[in-house]
Amino acid sequence: MTRRCPGITAAGQPCQGYVHAGKEFCPSHDPARVEARKVAASKAGLQKKSEIVDVKKQLRRLVKDVLAGKVARADASVCAQLLGVWLKASDLQRRVQEQDEILTRIEELEAAAGRQRYNAR
Repeated sequence: MTRRCPGITAAGQPCQGYVHAGKEFCPSHDPARVEARKVAASKAGLQKKSEIVDVKKQLRRLVKDVLAGKVARADASVCAQLLGVWLKASDLQRRVQEQDEILTRIEELEAAAGRQRYNAR
């Protein structure tokens, strides 16, 4: 029998995650996975932050160069648009990765539920 996690979400709501066989909590609330969750969150956050910081630096430099007359406004406009596209593509990549992780977790849960049904027979 599959049961729900007794954990509480960051929003203060009961967790909707399922508990794997032999566990007390879902992977998101399992105390044994605290370090793994911190490492994963840190890597994801650092990658996104570094891209944003890099784009902001480029935009600041571009603004200074336009104001100093070193770069034509039309060229600067195209560069700014391209940097915006880059940020959107980075965000899309992050969302696809998150979706892949969720799908993997769902597949693991479905497999565990199938094993439990098979063992219950």
